[in-house]
Amino acid sequence: MWLDFSTFIWLTAKVSLLGAMCALDRTAAFQIMFSRPLIAATFGGWLAGNWEIGLLIGGSLELYFLSEIPVGSNIPTDDTLLALAAGGTAAALSGLPANLMLDTRSLAFMVLLTVLPWADFTRKVDSLVRVRNSRLIDEMETRLLAGENASAINFHLHGILNFYGAAAFALGLMMVSSLLLVPILLFLLPAWIWPLTDRLLLIFPAAGIAGLLCNMNQKRQLAVFAGVSMLLLVF
Repeated sequence: MWLDFSTFIWLTAKVSLLGAMCALDRTAAFQIMFSRPLIAATFGGWLAGNWEIGLLIGGSLELYFLSEIPVGSNIPTDDTLLALAAGGTAAALSGLPANLMLDTRSLAFMVLLTVLPWADFTRKVDSLVRVRNSRLIDEMETRLLAGENASAINFHLHGILNFYGAAAFALGLMMVSSLLLVPILLFLLPAWIWPLTDRLLLIFPAAGIAGLLCNMNQKRQLAVFAGVSMLLLVF
């Protein structure tokens, strides 16, 4: 059930270093929607050898984060990093001999259970990078006032590098954690839950849809979520 050490290191490094380029699309550069969870998770899964399970996770996360809209100075959860880490982890684990008979949706559900708790961490990382880059802006303005126009581009590149380095570090940390925790959860999971685990994946898109529909009435959100979840589990 466990990844061998060399594969563990290689897949983590691959998803972290290349996935961080995808994460730049969120704020630092490009901004062509490549950072959306649907695409990011599929890309992470492809990097680790299974884009299909990445697509499944990406679709779930795309719906899960529908109701989280960046407004004003609010820094939302970095769903791009979560999607990349989840897609990469699920793809890596799907290739293990011990997991070949495991339902794809069950594995995706277990991976999301270990990745989504990092949501608050992604917000803190994003906030720290923004603070660091705000200092670069002040320094760049000082250089421009001093007539050093040529150095301005270097500060832009430095800011992008800060975003890239933070994304790569966060992805590596999340993937290492998830790759270690998922096999443990699969081992500890009670036998009676196994028939439901493939359906439990639907809880994540149900939560997002319920939140989106109930933004105008927060009191009804729990009722809508509970109702939709029960219907999905039954049928």
